[in-house]
Amino acid sequence: MDEKQRALGQFETPPDVADLLLGFCLRQPSDWLLDPSCGDGAFLQRADLWRNWLANSPDDVPPERLWGVELDADTAVTAATVLPHAKIIRHNFFTLEPDQQFDALIGNPPYTRAEWIGRLHRQSGEQLAFELPQGTSSQLPAASHQAKLIPRHLWQRLSHRSGLHAYFFLHGREFLREGGRFGFVVPNGWLDVAYGADLKQFLLDNFRIIALIESGVERWFKQAQINTCLVVLEKCSQAERRAANLMRLVWLKRPLSELIPYTADNPQRMLAVERLVPRLLPSDNRHAPDFDVRVLPQWQLKAVSKWGLTLRAPDVYRQRREQTNLLPLQSWATIQRGFTTGANEFFYLDEATIEKWGIEPKFRQPVLKSLRGWDRLQLNTADCATELLWLPPGTDMHGTAVVNYIAWGESQGFHQRRTCAGRQPWYSLPDQSPAQLVLPKGIWLRHMAVLLAADLPADQQLYRVTLADGVSPLAAAALLNSAWFALQCELHGRINFGAGLLWLATYELASILLPDPRQLSPPQISKLENCFTQLAQRSIGYVDEELNKPDRRALDTAVFDILQFDEEERTAVYAALRDRIQTRQRRALATH
Repeated sequence: MDEKQRALGQFETPPDVADLLLGFCLRQPSDWLLDPSCGDGAFLQRADLWRNWLANSPDDVPPERLWGVELDADTAVTAATVLPHAKIIRHNFFTLEPDQQFDALIGNPPYTRAEWIGRLHRQSGEQLAFELPQGTSSQLPAASHQAKLIPRHLWQRLSHRSGLHAYFFLHGREFLREGGRFGFVVPNGWLDVAYGADLKQFLLDNFRIIALIESGVERWFKQAQINTCLVVLEKCSQAERRAANLMRLVWLKRPLSELIPYTADNPQRMLAVERLVPRLLPSDNRHAPDFDVRVLPQWQLKAVSKWGLTLRAPDVYRQRREQTNLLPLQSWATIQRGFTTGANEFFYLDEATIEKWGIEPKFRQPVLKSLRGWDRLQLNTADCATELLWLPPGTDMHGTAVVNYIAWGESQGFHQRRTCAGRQPWYSLPDQSPAQLVLPKGIWLRHMAVLLAADLPADQQLYRVTLADGVSPLAAAALLNSAWFALQCELHGRINFGAGLLWLATYELASILLPDPRQLSPPQISKLENCFTQLAQRSIGYVDEELNKPDRRALDTAVFDILQFDEEERTAVYAALRDRIQTRQRRALATH
């Protein structure tokens, strides 16, 4: 893939994905169909093939009803060449007026994040900046007389952190007739992040949400470092019909190539898709070897909820989340991200830097940069290989070597960096609240909550956990190292950038449900403390191997007993945790 394609977010749609969406959305060979970001026409070629498969005769396939819009001139020429009978418009879709109403909008909108839009003008040869509200500062290219990529009336309707694909839903609605269908493949991050709420509310207010589909076994775009979902919508102006609609959340457990087991040009392929689509639209929850489907009335969905969590969560989580003795972690602990120094090369000191400048010990303290390579559940200052430059406001530095070091830092321009410039003085980092534990921001195959033997400052790649008064640190560490906690991390966190790493935001950790240690009995506290102490005596391995070890099982048993989980639920937690980690692994390996 060349730089131009990457900047424009152009990734060709796999036939399996295109055909499944067409199976939902293309219902007659005479349907008016539009791809608003058609690229080189790959999706439209599949649609053209489908129209011919559906038709009884060539007269049933009016050629003028297949449309595509493409911004990039060279790509539009390619689409017009391979589809000479289709209407390919070289234009910015967001500035087109809906002069024609379509039966279906299908496509694979550009995978372009908001902060990348500034690159587009260099690739397309024209100005493509967001048209920002008055007074808004931006690093994006300045406005000009040429067309803006996203007009202000669209830009103002969603969070400015929304990717480009989100705006295709907003503007695309105007091109759909009542009852017409959307079939898009888009990044899945909006399902769970806070800034996706605006888009979710727009969908709830304008569409019957037919299905949201994700795969637990494959990534559909191996070249794109992002995970995707399929979205099938039906335009509906009647609030009552939208509310009563049964929405299907589909989790695929087999690759599409196995669910649609025919070559791309085989007419049997269409029949296989037509058989598959009804199976993905049951009237009640369905667990099958090929897929799981969760069915719920659309009125139950809230824009602020995590739709991805609802899609992926196992029954044991859904059934137990209303349990009265489970409270959000934030009810008995404060989660705080570590330092964002703005200039790690200045603030983090290795031995060579300390020796070169002679930085005095009173201006240094050990700092915890990450848990990478660490495999123990307890940590103290002797385990930190890096020191932090620590100069609280008002520190007397007269006649010290650190004055020269600060002068050198200013000669390098560190004080002018945005994060540093916002502090007074720029070299004084803010205090961090005392913490008893740390949690990693990113998780691969090892879930660990590490108990601190001494309070340590930490980098922003870690979360510091400050416990409320009366909470036993050892009991808290046991709860945060349990399989129940790890499963919820897997469900609440995000892997939407495709590399298989699980990322957790502060608010996601804070919302995880656990017993409040202050409400537990002395025997329960003692059991948790003893189990954690025993587990902390050894190195911690990857989750899959950990779940089979007796001391780990003992800790989980203590937690499960407090939760009053029966044997079936305990088994389900382990199975779901293994499945979520294996899913991340499979998606990561799909890039290689």
